[in-house]
Amino acid sequence: MPIVGREIVALDVDKFQEIVKSDDVVIIHLSAQWCGPCRAFTTVFREAAGNHDDVVFASLDTDSQPELGSAFNVNSIPAIAVMRGGALIFTHEGSVGEAALNDVIRQARAIEVGEVHRSVTSG
Repeated sequence: MPIVGREIVALDVDKFQEIVKSDDVVIIHLSAQWCGPCRAFTTVFREAAGNHDDVVFASLDTDSQPELGSAFNVNSIPAIAVMRGGALIFTHEGSVGEAALNDVIRQARAIEVGEVHRSVTSG
């Protein structure tokens, strides 16, 4: 069972495989320890994690997990990736504010998991 709520999951390949099996909304913060903007966005990300118990929040250090990081095809960090029903539905490079992150979460929740599965299998 995925970890939800206040705890942020530190992603590696095994944890990623477990998380994507669920139909939950998963928000992934792609970052690196040396990245100042990434550290600044971490505050917004942690605040959101504390306010959305039905969403899985995960962090991905692109330096320690380069293969997993490259799977998201982002060119700069910080970045967020949003998954639903095991499919990547949204990515954004750069920091976002609390209101924008909450809006992304709202939109991800509104997506029907069955529709995500149909679009993945037909695409």
